[in-house]
Amino acid sequence: MEIKELRKGIEGFVGEMDEEYYMNGSGQKEELNLSAIYSRYSYLFSEELLHEITAARESASGEEDRSLRFFQAFVTEALLDSTVTELNDRFETEESKASIEVDGEKIAYRMSAVTMANEENREKRKLIDRKRLEVVKELNPLLEKKIAKLHKTAKKLGYENYMELYRSLKGIDFVNLEKIMKKLLTRTEGIYVEKMDEFLQENLGITLAEAEKHDISLLFRGKEFDRYFPKEGLIGTFKETLKGMGIDLDSQTNIHLDYEERPNKSPRAFVAPIKVPDKVMLNLLPHGGYSDYDTLLHEGGHAEHFASVEPELPEEFKYLGDVSVSESYAFLFQYLTTDERWVAKYTEMEDLKKYLDFVYLIKLFFLRRYAAKLIYEIKLHQSIVDSSMGEVYRKTLESALKFRHPEEHYLVDVDDGFYVSQYLRAWIFEAQLREALREKFGDRWFENTKTGPYLIKNLYSYGQKYNVEELATMLGYQGLDAEPLIEEIEDHFE
Repeated sequence: MEIKELRKGIEGFVGEMDEEYYMNGSGQKEELNLSAIYSRYSYLFSEELLHEITAARESASGEEDRSLRFFQAFVTEALLDSTVTELNDRFETEESKASIEVDGEKIAYRMSAVTMANEENREKRKLIDRKRLEVVKELNPLLEKKIAKLHKTAKKLGYENYMELYRSLKGIDFVNLEKIMKKLLTRTEGIYVEKMDEFLQENLGITLAEAEKHDISLLFRGKEFDRYFPKEGLIGTFKETLKGMGIDLDSQTNIHLDYEERPNKSPRAFVAPIKVPDKVMLNLLPHGGYSDYDTLLHEGGHAEHFASVEPELPEEFKYLGDVSVSESYAFLFQYLTTDERWVAKYTEMEDLKKYLDFVYLIKLFFLRRYAAKLIYEIKLHQSIVDSSMGEVYRKTLESALKFRHPEEHYLVDVDDGFYVSQYLRAWIFEAQLREALREKFGDRWFENTKTGPYLIKNLYSYGQKYNVEELATMLGYQGLDAEPLIEEIEDHFE
């Protein structure tokens, strides 16, 4: 297949997929129909094409080999995904249609997560959680079939298992990353247990040992800080933050913010880069409070990245590559909510120390949670998938987080393609990038109008052509180093 034809196909396929996900996730389309898209672009994920690309790599070097490597990863993943599109369609459709009934009130399953996070009555919160678990139990057989099929396809493609396939495709040493994250777990355990227990007792009147997963959703809802993060000020604050960095959101007609409320809209915010850089959709369901600002800044980081990619860049560097790159840029904006200078500028926070302890605890929680998820997924993707993995999931997550987890979440808490590793690498690189920006533009880098143009020219414009290890080297580091991230947590709580 000609490279030009392959690039055109990738742009069309990824764009249509993102648009379909956007329409369903934004609540504008009830049913998800990915199968039809896969059918239209079936020529992109044939084993014959994969063999062609693999053979071409044998004599390629430099930029040509980089492109072919991206194509190889794309076609392999597309082959995997094409075997489970019907299962994905069924899962997403059933999830979007599902509802629960609590005290005579019918609540859409997707919306029930938000309802639960805002419910202060623990017994009612438990009831909502129990009802949600009933839906999860009904969905799990679909997910079991899906993962079993992915595992089978990975072996059919010549890999020892699903993990080995992604190690080869992404160039990520999962075992080494696991060692790094176990180091983080060990170094931060004392801080985590002490602070998490204190915060739970102070805010919910329960100990860490007594807590359940649904309690954490309320705890990190941060209601006591809501008045400092008004719903009506959300978009304005985002625009002003960007303006401080020299970025005018109003003039970026390629970014579309969708924060309209719809009954079946997913509470999970996301960005759909339908056509990079011309059409980038940011889907958000605001409900008020700290998490709205945290979420919009994160997704805004993604949107700014995709909307600022050099238009002439080859499609493989616009749509493919290391997704840890875009996640890093998302974290860079998101963690402005942990910067005391940004908080002082954009809120009227009274007890700054209490608030910063809160947001740093959230950050530590997610670092530990995703470290545990990586440990679990390494086990999951080298095993036969059945309900017995529920106990493995529970024990692994409870070991890191110290509160009770439901076994039923052993599959709904797993993203395809070891995406957990992309988040972890992004957390590491973001700490390095932020340090570099402070050295170049000062502690108030987010108020320097040169920051935005610098990010766009030196980082965003390349899309995902370079991985985070390469970008770290370009910034003057010796590759990825988790020490700054660990020290940031330790220094804050010292």
